[in-house]
Amino acid sequence: MNLIFDLIYSFIGTPLGWVMRLIYIVVNDFGWAVILFTLLVKAASFPLSLKQQKNMAVSQLFTPRVQEIQRKYRGNQQKMSEEMQKLQKEGYNPMGGCGPMILTMIILFGVLDVVYKPMTHMERFDKVIIAETVELSKQVDFTSVILSSEADRELFVQFGRSSENANVFFAKSDDNPQAEYQAVERENELTITNAQRQQIGEIVFDNFDLLTGRNSRLSDNVIRSLTTTNRSYVGLRQELIAVSQYSRSPEAFAPLPKEDLDKLSKLADNLVFLGFINLALVPQLSVFNGLWIIAFLCFGFSVVQVFVQRKIQKETMPNMPNAGMMKGMMFIGPVFAIIIVFQFPAGAGLYWAISNLFMIAQSIIIFKFWPPEQMRQEARDRVQASLSAVEATATVIDVDEEGNETVTETKISEMSKREQEEFFKKKLEAARKADAEKYGETPATDIENSNKEEI
Repeated sequence: MNLIFDLIYSFIGTPLGWVMRLIYIVVNDFGWAVILFTLLVKAASFPLSLKQQKNMAVSQLFTPRVQEIQRKYRGNQQKMSEEMQKLQKEGYNPMGGCGPMILTMIILFGVLDVVYKPMTHMERFDKVIIAETVELSKQVDFTSVILSSEADRELFVQFGRSSENANVFFAKSDDNPQAEYQAVERENELTITNAQRQQIGEIVFDNFDLLTGRNSRLSDNVIRSLTTTNRSYVGLRQELIAVSQYSRSPEAFAPLPKEDLDKLSKLADNLVFLGFINLALVPQLSVFNGLWIIAFLCFGFSVVQVFVQRKIQKETMPNMPNAGMMKGMMFIGPVFAIIIVFQFPAGAGLYWAISNLFMIAQSIIIFKFWPPEQMRQEARDRVQASLSAVEATATVIDVDEEGNETVTETKISEMSKREQEEFFKKKLEAARKADAEKYGETPATDIENSNKEEI
């Protein structure tokens, strides 16, 4: 499943990465690149957002008929489907308002790929250098795990002083039991040099399967920590972890070429937005720091967007049904914002927050320059145009004084209002009779006639 998501991220992230890189080159700051990229996307998608509002106004015109169809054919899915298809021919589009949200989600996948892989998209590192950087980052993390346990730390120092092979030294046996640390035997605190740190990381990296296997002399807690650390480098996260690791321990990456070290240093600096918000890190609920600013912005703008959109919908579509359900669905956005903030790097949270801010601006602009009454009138004109296109002409049968029938083709738009009502009434009666023959129902006209006879 992770592989599938990685492929989706990469497929969408590659073209977006080129766009963001161009902006990044100009502003030389990852945070501002995300903001300007989001502004560009929202400006390009403005026509789609406007179309969404117009489609929602059209949908409202069909709401009474949709409800009637759902009520009347609740137990007949085939008939209900046929009737809904007829509405769609007249201009009804049940999915007309989903476009902007789908586009926002698609772009979010691409932004996540760019945020997770800044070495690939922003600075265009060579793949070999990326792999080497990730390897060095792993070694630093492995070293930290080993140094967290005094017993295992001393075991590695002993290995460095011995001449035995790692496969022999670290394998548990009767002569080589699992390491047990005795503090009373130590006179001085053991000092680990930078060279020893690097050596420990290399040993773990090169002998990972041995050191985390059943016969390892390492303690169980350290084995579990090494396994967890190794898993954290699976998938999209590894580049971002490596860059963050460089910020903490730049000396550990000395083996890299100087040119790539300079690019890595530049990237690490540019990922820190406004001087204190590291967009490479994931905000933590248990740690209150500068990253919580992203959380507040993300959730706050989502809530404001909900209320603005709700107010506009009330003005544009005052008769919208299921208001309670719609209101509940609109609050999915703020909940989703919280999930993004505390599950993904702050760079993705920044995109979501700014995206909601620009959506608020879009909604206000549309409301100001396309007022609700104008929206409704355009919707009515659009539906009328669809009806005219579907049924441009009508076959009218007249009977003259001598009893002869005359058949003429007349444009519906040229009929009087009374003639149109009479035509559609006859058309509706014919459709009901056809339905009655097909589904075994009693036509409404026959019921009315039988009632009259009884009276």
